[in-house]
Amino acid sequence: MAYFLTSDNVKLYYEEHGEGKPLVLIHGWSCSHKFFKFQIDELAKHYRVIAYDLRGHGISEVPDFGVNIPKYAQDLKDLIEHLDLKDVSLVGWSMGTTITFEYIKQFGCDNLNKLCFIDMTPKLITDESWPHGLYSDFSHTANLEILETMNKGWEEFSKIFVPGIFAKSGCKDKELLDWSFEEALKNSEDIMIRMWISMSYQNYLDLLSKISVPVLITYGEESMLYSAKNSEYMAEKIPDAKVLPFPVCGHGLHLEKPEMFNENLIEFLG
Repeated sequence: MAYFLTSDNVKLYYEEHGEGKPLVLIHGWSCSHKFFKFQIDELAKHYRVIAYDLRGHGISEVPDFGVNIPKYAQDLKDLIEHLDLKDVSLVGWSMGTTITFEYIKQFGCDNLNKLCFIDMTPKLITDESWPHGLYSDFSHTANLEILETMNKGWEEFSKIFVPGIFAKSGCKDKELLDWSFEEALKNSEDIMIRMWISMSYQNYLDLLSKISVPVLITYGEESMLYSAKNSEYMAEKIPDAKVLPFPVCGHGLHLEKPEMFNENLIEFLG
């Protein structure tokens, strides 16, 4: 169990496992490092794995400042510098991919080796310029409606949101579904709303062509959140990208098919 201080003195939790090439796992919105519980031990047989809790998530500090995507990218940079990581690979799930995009926007790809994106879009809002955002039909009005639902009550929102992590045909593991709901209830409603606002504001469409390292783009064929066209578009724009669909999986494909995910990630990372 370890903590480090970010450049603005926020205490973030992280774990290190294994040896070798550095690999940082970046979890999604409203989650924690525990959502990589099916990956850490297996990946640690091959790499130096670092899993951490974003500020305001898990057992990291919950500050009343710096709750936005640009600051989360700076936190990632602080972690990389704290551990003196060189040629680091990043795995970003959902908002973890958004943080990866923002990291590249701010700091470039110079110290990066390879990237893996798990079921995420470069732009959440759907409009005349982008048809492949959340639900493939997520307008500014729809975004306000979701925020209003969160504001009415986090527990009730979580009852809707958590099942949406999994395949359209339903989560096949009730224990995993119940655990995910219990983890969601640990979050600060205020932090979640503020981070959703920041995440939904971002647009990384123009960044894709500037990603100069190999990328593995994964998505669930039964994702309730993003369509295959989103991943295919990113693969067309990123110079060196491979798309890998996961059958009978949703947004949390690494939770639903961990063996398939781990095997393909290890093959990709080399």
